[in-house]
Amino acid sequence: MSAPPHSDVEYRVATRADEPRIHALLAKISTEGHVRLSFRREPDAFAHPGSSAQGWIVARDTRTGSDVGLCERVMRRAFVNGVAQDLPYLGGLRVAPEYRHRLRVLRGGFAAVRDRLVRPGEPPIALTSIMSDNAVAQRLLGANLRGMPRYEPLGEFSTFALFARPGETAAEAATAADLPAIAALLLRSQARQQFASVWDLAAIESCIAAGTLRAEDIRVIRRAAGIVACAALWDLSPQRQIVIAGYSRSLGMARPVVNAVARLAGRPALPAPGTPLRAAFVSHVAADDWRDFGELVNAVRAAAHARGIGVVLAGCGSNAPHAALLRASAPRREYRSKLYFVRWPEDAAPRLDPALPLGPELALL
Repeated sequence: MSAPPHSDVEYRVATRADEPRIHALLAKISTEGHVRLSFRREPDAFAHPGSSAQGWIVARDTRTGSDVGLCERVMRRAFVNGVAQDLPYLGGLRVAPEYRHRLRVLRGGFAAVRDRLVRPGEPPIALTSIMSDNAVAQRLLGANLRGMPRYEPLGEFSTFALFARPGETAAEAATAADLPAIAALLLRSQARQQFASVWDLAAIESCIAAGTLRAEDIRVIRRAAGIVACAALWDLSPQRQIVIAGYSRSLGMARPVVNAVARLAGRPALPAPGTPLRAAFVSHVAADDWRDFGELVNAVRAAAHARGIGVVLAGCGSNAPHAALLRASAPRREYRSKLYFVRWPEDAAPRLDPALPLGPELALL
């Protein structure tokens, strides 16, 4: 049985009328550290690429009318042990600072997600991630407290921030005629990675129809056998923004000097607080031979530079075969997070094949 919700907090499924509240909470709550980031979903909080179902739970303090927090659940097609299936993802968990230490608020929120967002016949588990340096969240959510779901650790996932730069590569821009071959390559390559998105032809075309991806944004390597590797520059900034919420006192004071050095080195400057980070994702990645991956990354970085995008974000399991290639890409920064299955005690999670590296689509986490 789930714990009763906090007596002063109301939980409900968000509607379009709640969208201003969702935007306000996402803007208000940021990460910690020297660079504080807020992850926004403007103008449409309900737009979610690559998902077949999506919903928000919003919480409000009935005494004060203040917004307490929110959480999002989406359903995607992903590979689990090499088999394509529906896989829920739990994300967008935000709790206002003044409510973060109220365990019953979290209990009520998780119960609301299970009772109001999970549809009959859907998997009772969900994939989620927590930044590796967020020790407080890991301790709290991994403690298996009464009335809370279980957070089962699955492994570490790395996000690489790579500076865009010009350059010539052997990879070339794809055309619409290449999409069936790209889809076939993606399906056979990503079946060898846990939680990789199922990018069949229909899914790729849906991204193109939504206006977030063009065929020419995909870089491919061709050989006599055909297309053997691909990667896309996926700019989701019209739907999902990473905004500089602020800097630590020391970095904020040093920012003019840091930016002067960055300009001399040809690197992106630290934006002013409140400014979106001009970044895009390395996505739709597949290769018959991962030795081709470095060439693809260089091609995507060059494409980003040509479009005025300063940073490209690439992600993979920290021990994936191409992680070492990303670590060799200079200049870059690496950030690690931990992936978990979220399940209630009475529900079972699948046993994963340990030989398969973790490979969820970073742009959709």
